[in-house]
Amino acid sequence: MQSYFKLIREMEVKLHSVLGELQELKNRTKELEEENAKLRADLATAYREKCSGSTAGESGIPGRSFLNLLELYDQEFHICNLHFGRRRTGECLFCMAFLRREMEPDGHDKSG
Repeated sequence: MQSYFKLIREMEVKLHSVLGELQELKNRTKELEEENAKLRADLATAYREKCSGSTAGESGIPGRSFLNLLELYDQEFHICNLHFGRRRTGECLFCMAFLRREMEPDGHDKSG
């Protein structure tokens, strides 16, 4: 009988250890999510500063319309043509590619 109690106690100690590791992982994940949100906000600020520093005609950077799309992206909405207007649950490679393309000097359509 004594050996079962010993095994149960050892298992309990192991479970507490795993629970502690899980809590550490949870805390680290929260830190990474906060850092990601800060970096996303910093990136949006940098885009806005770059856009507001010159007019759309001078640099080829879209003006107000680009800022509106950037604001939508900051509010967790898709701005890509695949999922436009839908709520984002994380980063979207298509949206990021769109933002990157729009930031390039010749990245947007100048025909209209």
